[in-house]
Amino acid sequence: MPRSPGSAKRKPTEARGRAKAAGDRGKGPALASVGEFGLIDRLRRLVPAAGPGVTIGIGDDAAVLECDGPVVATCDIQVEGVHFTWELCGPEDVGWRALAVNLSDIAAMGGRPRYALISLALPAATPLATIEGLYRGLAEIAIAYRVLIVGGNISGTAGPLIVDVTALGSLDGTRRAVRRAGARPGDGVWVTGTVGKAAAGRFLLQHPEVRVPGAAALAAAYRRPSPRVQAAQILGERPPSAMIDTSDGTASDLLHLVEASNVGVRLDEDRLPQPEGLPQAARAAGLDPAAWALAGGEDYELLFTADRGFDALAPDAAERMRVPLTRIGEILPEPEGRWIYRPGGPRRPLAAQGWDHFSARR
Repeated sequence: MPRSPGSAKRKPTEARGRAKAAGDRGKGPALASVGEFGLIDRLRRLVPAAGPGVTIGIGDDAAVLECDGPVVATCDIQVEGVHFTWELCGPEDVGWRALAVNLSDIAAMGGRPRYALISLALPAATPLATIEGLYRGLAEIAIAYRVLIVGGNISGTAGPLIVDVTALGSLDGTRRAVRRAGARPGDGVWVTGTVGKAAAGRFLLQHPEVRVPGAAALAAAYRRPSPRVQAAQILGERPPSAMIDTSDGTASDLLHLVEASNVGVRLDEDRLPQPEGLPQAARAAGLDPAAWALAGGEDYELLFTADRGFDALAPDAAERMRVPLTRIGEILPEPEGRWIYRPGGPRRPLAAQGWDHFSARR
């Protein structure tokens, strides 16, 4: 296997922002002009690669690493035309997103991200500026979350461009992994931050003529999601009974959690925390704002359950993590079912409403 580069939010709703995201890709030499090993040499200089725990990093056939306690491992992929388009994201955004989704998975298990390996599948005509921009985005988020890039791979492809990331984290000290299974009847259902923001941001990027309050923050939530690593560490001081990140959508991910836990649930739709501008954007799209709050996906918040004792602790935890915490429901015994409640309307079954790679549902 060839050695890899790892071995070797602007005003986004403006039309000019969209043009910039796509336009910069066409400038300068293409990948074929520098070749595989020339590219590796250029990219390895862009990312944080050496640091605590890295015994052997970039440049050998494999990395040798140290972790404190059990290792948390995950991988995720970003495929051009499936997970992103150049019309909506610049290369730096794609690099940021590619690592962010992996850091979110580690956070959802209660881990602390430490290392990442980056694999790229690149068409030969890809502009060199695109690849370097992608790596600048990777470097930016890696530095922000103290993650070291320690290996990876490069391959040519007829297309599309693919970024595949493997991330490793650790469960420090006496901490245990927090799983999807573990929710118990009587537990509260909580979520960090706000929900539906990435779907609203995507719509606004697709429709720059729509103006709403907080548009820049919504677009940034889609382009550069913020994995809740610090929030997970604070929650880990009194571990949730179960936890998952909201990659597929609030309803879908809550369903994953309760199915793994063999419990029922009541989700109160009116408690879902919506960001500024989402209701106006949803109305411009001809949608009920709850549609994005329930099924938007790609928010990468932490959805978790905790016993009643957490209710009194939540305000202090939210202040420390600088992220809102909202109780959005309650775990029920499994025979009582899984329901979404809306004031003034009939309850309806909790069903998967978000992203599915192999169906037409989104």
